[in-house]
Amino acid sequence: MSAQHALQKSAPVAGLEYLEYVEADGVGLLTINRPMVHNAIGLTTMPELERVLAHLETSPTLSVLVLTGAGDKTFISGGDLKELEQLTTHQAAASMSRQMQTLMSRLSDLPVPVIGAINGDSFGGGCEVALACDIRIASSHARFAFKQVTMGITPAWGGRSRLVELVGRSIALRLMLSGQVIDAAEAMRLGLVDAVVEPGSARDSAIALAQQIAANPRGAVCAIKHQVHHGRGLVGEGAIEFEANSFAQTWVSEDHLKAMETWKRRR
Repeated sequence: MSAQHALQKSAPVAGLEYLEYVEADGVGLLTINRPMVHNAIGLTTMPELERVLAHLETSPTLSVLVLTGAGDKTFISGGDLKELEQLTTHQAAASMSRQMQTLMSRLSDLPVPVIGAINGDSFGGGCEVALACDIRIASSHARFAFKQVTMGITPAWGGRSRLVELVGRSIALRLMLSGQVIDAAEAMRLGLVDAVVEPGSARDSAIALAQQIAANPRGAVCAIKHQVHHGRGLVGEGAIEFEANSFAQTWVSEDHLKAMETWKRRR
């Protein structure tokens, strides 16, 4: 049985048409399920994404989230241009951008780690969604491109700042200004992805890593993400106090006390 099939236990968010969400044993799998439009995200997809995020933000049992696209050809092709044609004014376009930036920030800010299973091509807004994940595992046949410039527009979903943080200003500008398509190996070399796996295995590889993470105490998993996510930019005394307080909270936790008891018994 594949790691993906092992998750088919519960679907806690009902009534989804464009997304699929299942979870089991601390691992959630969120799939953008719009294969007819190459998993593009449109105006009809965004409310469903908001509903799923509301569940994820408050789930007391979720330890890791895996995000992927349906099929094996495309992760997310970007925005659904047919739906986005409805945005005919400056105000409407800016409103959509704000909505998606907020949703991507909520995805990135989840208390649990988010693993992107990049199962295929990731273009335009799809790259922006991928960069909102904490860890990215890509199929070797996946391709990446910030193609917004070829359509006469800019990134709109928060990917610009995340790209600069990952690869630096000059490489980010090169990718965004050219619309250049790069393969998974080049994406890994640049730091856009963290691992490249055989075609068809991105989901299972991501789920296997998620299960390995979820086997650890949830409090420590969330605390480590909090350290990395919120400790950026801290220096000096502020950095020292931040890490000391984070560590101390886990040191006196029930999870740590149980782990210590187990360690003593093994000794």
